[in-house]
Amino acid sequence: MGRLTRIIGVIDKINDYAARAVQWFVLILVVTLVYEVIMRYVFNSPTLWSFDVSYMSASIFLMLGMGYTLKEGGHVNIDIIVGNLSRRNQAILNLIFFAILFFPLWFSVLYAFTPNLINSWAIGETAAVGTWRPPIYPYKTWLYVGMFLLLIQGISEFLKELLIIFRGEE
Repeated sequence: MGRLTRIIGVIDKINDYAARAVQWFVLILVVTLVYEVIMRYVFNSPTLWSFDVSYMSASIFLMLGMGYTLKEGGHVNIDIIVGNLSRRNQAILNLIFFAILFFPLWFSVLYAFTPNLINSWAIGETAAVGTWRPPIYPYKTWLYVGMFLLLIQGISEFLKELLIIFRGEE
């Protein structure tokens, strides 16, 4: 059981570091949007680059923060059902949902997305939208990394639920 606890700790730390690393992209997004609004509505001179910077900076902190959000219990939960169960029964229900929904979904998404990511890097793909058509392969890379971080955090949460079932830990 000590090995499981160490694995959980490593995965949790990885997602903590990822969230801390990308939290500043929220500020970049806000500054970009405020700048665009001022330029567009005050000076009647909209920017050509703000759309691309906005969706890219938002996607960085959203995607790379998904694992951290799962770790902190920030994803959707049906409290009306789960709240009436004992902690052990909640853990059993969570294990079932991880096994039949979470893992198959995210493994298949990563599997399906891998060739797209590899091809994007191979051809030096650029964005099809926006005006300055930035390279899109870095964007696809952090999408992939974010999905991977969510998947490994799912493994951590699965192991935590197992520990609750077998050791009664909270």
